[in-house]
Amino acid sequence: MPRVMELEDPREVIDKLKNGEYNIAVIGLGWMGLPTACLYARKGIRVIGIDINRKVVDTINNGECHLETEPKLKILVKEVVSKGMLIATDDIEWGISNSDIIIVVVPTLIKDHEPDYRALLDTAVSLGKAMRKGSLVIVESTVGPGVTEGLFAKKISEVRSLRPGIDYGLAYSPIRAMAGRALKDIQSYPRVLGAIDKRSLEVAEAVLSIIVKGGIIKVSNIRTAEAVKLAENVYRDVNIALVNQLAILFEQLNIDVYEVVRAANTQPYAHLHVPGIGVGGHCIPINPYFILSVAESIGIKLTLIEEARKINDSMPNHALSLIESAFTRVKKKLSESKIAILGLSYRGNVKEHRYSPSLVLYNLLIKKAKEVIIYDPYYNSEELKKLGLKGAQSLEEAIKGSDCIVIATDHDEFRNLDFKKIVKLMNESPILIEGRPVINDPKELIELGFTYLGIGRPLEWIK
Repeated sequence: MPRVMELEDPREVIDKLKNGEYNIAVIGLGWMGLPTACLYARKGIRVIGIDINRKVVDTINNGECHLETEPKLKILVKEVVSKGMLIATDDIEWGISNSDIIIVVVPTLIKDHEPDYRALLDTAVSLGKAMRKGSLVIVESTVGPGVTEGLFAKKISEVRSLRPGIDYGLAYSPIRAMAGRALKDIQSYPRVLGAIDKRSLEVAEAVLSIIVKGGIIKVSNIRTAEAVKLAENVYRDVNIALVNQLAILFEQLNIDVYEVVRAANTQPYAHLHVPGIGVGGHCIPINPYFILSVAESIGIKLTLIEEARKINDSMPNHALSLIESAFTRVKKKLSESKIAILGLSYRGNVKEHRYSPSLVLYNLLIKKAKEVIIYDPYYNSEELKKLGLKGAQSLEEAIKGSDCIVIATDHDEFRNLDFKKIVKLMNESPILIEGRPVINDPKELIELGFTYLGIGRPLEWIK
């Protein structure tokens, strides 16, 4: 049987996958890897899921899901495992040697503002040892421009003399998806694809089209595809930084930044985001450093991107300054007070705390307040405790006897709070800090007796 890269018609790969002649290996069964594996398996394709974490492997092989951010994924894992279409293993070389298409979705991290590609390079070593000639490798992990053809492919060739585009196919296609909606996003968003040669591009396009319904956007080369993912997220980071700076200014000018944003965005060329206590998640806070590292290596300073990161990282400190200002106004000591933070997740309606600014704010406050407690409807108190946080099991437990509430996450549960009830549970001269825009009319809180301050809200509401 011909190998994937030897097919006369690249579209034949779809039939051979569905007929069981070819297998797909997905390396990395995390936030995006497991949904990817399950989507292929649901199409009747045999998938070998590979992960170095034995606990993750055993969980999946038992038909269970270790990820809590994807509610529908639990059902899908059980379905495809029970049908024998997905098996998981921690034997990476066995999984690679028994597969024809290898999709790499291992984590790429940032440590001390520098990329950490160790997981990707370890994968490359295993590919060099076990990959069959004529296979196709599709890298989906986030990397800087040049890394796939440079560090990754060169590491493979160091282990064994395998040449991309000759001995195996190589393509790059970044996943565009958010935690909490990965299954939907992977299928519905247009997918960017670059490859080392025309044949790799054609075969990879056929493979991706099996699960991607939003269309494939083919770009001229791998470096361009790598750059697209970074450009998307850098744009968002810079946009948010701009609005955060405007928010700080508008507070002093007694202008509501959200009113400005709504009005400005009626102009077709304005697409302002919204401010907040910081930027979280696994993409926006770290993706800029992948491109900053590449730029630095060739002597180029991307000062705008650097400054945007600094601004967004500084927002928990700005939230702290609002808290301290509010305590000064009511003539209370922060050091003798209880602060309740509402929300751990970095964004609303999802259980995800990676790089969450709520964690930063919590750690700032525990150095200054008598007590800090955090409540999030997506986490129980034991989960919060394991993260080193003092957590509340309920909203009432968090706010009872508190002096200040900080709304740090825009969960739907926080959009319709009963402040008439809440004010009775708090101590005298209650304070409310709005870190995310969830309150329709802050003036109503002021009328209830709250000292209210919010990021981007007027420091003195104009009557």
